[in-house]
Amino acid sequence: MRKFKTNSDTRKNVTTLAFLSLAVGVLLILRFGQLMINKTVNNIDLVEYGQNNDMGSSITEARRGTIFDQNGQPIAMDTTSYSMYAVLNSSWDDNEVVDTDYTARVLSNYLDLTQDEILTILLNPDANQVEFGEAGKNITPDTKTLIDNENLPGIKFDSQVKRQYVNDYFASHLIGYAVTEFDEELNTTVLKGQIGIESGLDGRLSGIDQYKTNLDNNIQADYLSGDDVYLTLDSRLQNFMEDLLDINYKRYQPEEVSAYLVEVETGRLLTAAQRPSFNLNTREGIEQKWTNMLVEEAFEPGSTIKILTLATSYDLGLYQPGETFMSGEVAVYDQIVRDYNLYGWGEITFDEGLSRSSNVGVVKLVERMGEDKWVQVLEELGFGKSTQSGLPNETEGSLQFDNPVSKIMSSFGQGFAASPIQLLQAYTTIGNDGKQMKIQYIDRMKSSQNTFESEVLGQPITEEAADHVLGLMVNTVEESYGTAQDFKNQTVNIAAKTGTAQIADPNGNGYLTGDYDYYFSVVAFFPAEDPEFMLYISMKQPNNPQGRTGSQILSEIFHPFVENVMINQ
Repeated sequence: MRKFKTNSDTRKNVTTLAFLSLAVGVLLILRFGQLMINKTVNNIDLVEYGQNNDMGSSITEARRGTIFDQNGQPIAMDTTSYSMYAVLNSSWDDNEVVDTDYTARVLSNYLDLTQDEILTILLNPDANQVEFGEAGKNITPDTKTLIDNENLPGIKFDSQVKRQYVNDYFASHLIGYAVTEFDEELNTTVLKGQIGIESGLDGRLSGIDQYKTNLDNNIQADYLSGDDVYLTLDSRLQNFMEDLLDINYKRYQPEEVSAYLVEVETGRLLTAAQRPSFNLNTREGIEQKWTNMLVEEAFEPGSTIKILTLATSYDLGLYQPGETFMSGEVAVYDQIVRDYNLYGWGEITFDEGLSRSSNVGVVKLVERMGEDKWVQVLEELGFGKSTQSGLPNETEGSLQFDNPVSKIMSSFGQGFAASPIQLLQAYTTIGNDGKQMKIQYIDRMKSSQNTFESEVLGQPITEEAADHVLGLMVNTVEESYGTAQDFKNQTVNIAAKTGTAQIADPNGNGYLTGDYDYYFSVVAFFPAEDPEFMLYISMKQPNNPQGRTGSQILSEIFHPFVENVMINQ
């Protein structure tokens, strides 16, 4: 028999339910009060938690600054690309592929796939949604618009912001690259600089520096907006140098080759090219060499350093014009230093010694100067310390000497190591009336207005000494005994000094001994009568020299580039 509830039972249940509801209500009120008063839950400070999580969760847009050359030509910029996919079967969206044959035929006009290949993808029986591999990625906005206009049901796109570089090879290691990464602190996806300028200026290019500054000043924003950067590079000259290095690298197969053009009076870096290099957009080739040779590699500079030895000696009055010495060899403590031809040229002047690239001549001058004084001069010129370039992983080089013999041998560029940027800064003194200029690669930030300011690091050499050595460098090119005759140019007068630096044996003491186991280099100023430009080219170990000297190989880069600079001014 079924029992029916009495009125007494009903009243008991209602009373119980009312009591439970009241108890829950009281607990909720107490809990809400705790949150309002203590602002904690489960031992978590809600105020601090909110502050820590405000930063990234509200960001809805991120724009990385564009990198331009000095003339406003874009080098690196943000672009939107698309990945395409097809919805084959969906329980929540009726926008599905309807006619697979027709869809495959139309898409074959836009993708690097055949109609049959696309049809195979669309007929996948086990998938509700399919992608189109690499062919369906990195689709441009224009191509997406064309596909959209075809009105193909089920064909959809995801958008991605990526970094696009106008030229595949363009000062690649100096520019660097940026890739999409998730920033845990911001709790959002951003383009993150990896090497070069993209890395060194990442905070400003990404906008993160300004975003954090705004937060510190209680200014809220839901976007990242990076600063545009204008470099000192000249795209026209840079692209031409890239082409020349390509030809040289393929023909003579050096281990490395690099070239840098500097505006002498300002220190602006106009070109910076190296091989091996890599494709900025695909990163192809970067495994071969990750380092930016301008700042990350140091080597013995060789005889180009002699222009500083002569200028300092002239300033200190250590020799008089016309004064002679006996070339060939000289004893340095327990070692014998010889000229490169082993026997010298008899009695010659110190000035002629520079044009002939005499080791003995500069050794005798440093002996008069005092080895410690000479090392002090090198320190004052910036060797052995960072140039504060702002680029990642800059080396300080090496100016540590184990013995007095090495100190004296540094007079002809042996026994210490310097990076190209250190050499460029030191060599500006010769072409710029003795004033040393800081090498700069940033022309201006944010604005298209020119706000560049050159920076004089000092005047370690007098104008008279700089002009004297510049004249000797002209002789080095023009005279029959000069070692830089390969750099005599028909378009403009050249002042130049070559270098042939030994390479330390990586497997033991001493140096490599092969005929081409050297760093071959040249530093040149032009027009020689009033220098506007300094060009420094260096090449390591050409593996296929084809019977040509180091200077002859470098001259094939030098002449067309110099003529291009002068003709197109």
